[in-house]
Amino acid sequence: MQLELISHALCPFVHRACIMLREKGVEYTRRDVDLENKPEWFLALSPRGKVPVLVADGAPLFESAAIVEFLDETHPPPVIPTEPFTRARQRAWVEVASDLLMAQYRVYIAATQADFEAAAKAATAALARYDEALNKGDLASDEFKLVEVATAPAMYRFALLEARTGWAFWPAGSKVEAWARRLASRPSVTSSVAEDFPDRFMKFLTEKGSYMATVRPS
Repeated sequence: MQLELISHALCPFVHRACIMLREKGVEYTRRDVDLENKPEWFLALSPRGKVPVLVADGAPLFESAAIVEFLDETHPPPVIPTEPFTRARQRAWVEVASDLLMAQYRVYIAATQADFEAAAKAATAALARYDEALNKGDLASDEFKLVEVATAPAMYRFALLEARTGWAFWPAGSKVEAWARRLASRPSVTSSVAEDFPDRFMKFLTEKGSYMATVRPS
């Protein structure tokens, strides 16, 4: 199967698809698009005008969740559980991961202290849901399945933000911190972004006028 991933270098939803491709050891090519100036050929492939799009043997597939499940079903062994209830819970946590990514995005585009504090509170609350689930055993601390594929891009970015800006959003010593750091350092996660990703990411924050890119935590 010939696979081409239509992507954007900083998109966390593209990162999801790349992580699954790396986990599966699948060969693929990658083509980035300018989302500020979307070409017509891309809009013809992506009904929502968003990345990622996976072109499999010439046929396009859009939406990261659909792409991840397609890759899992076509490239064994499976990452997604087959038992219906367990699989459904994993899919439900994918939606929580999407909420986390959006909360995270609001954190790093917040331009004022007030906006940043409100966004940071929401992101911290989202992370607390993961901490609660890990403490209750609803999420496993040592697995890498659909939930982890979906959530790893957010945790990678939280770890990067802490390293580059000093801002941390998880309670120190918590289960979610340990879980997040394990996901953020997994080879399929770190190798799914370009080597210069940290610098490009910080440049993006600066260009957006991000509060956290210019103010260090007290």
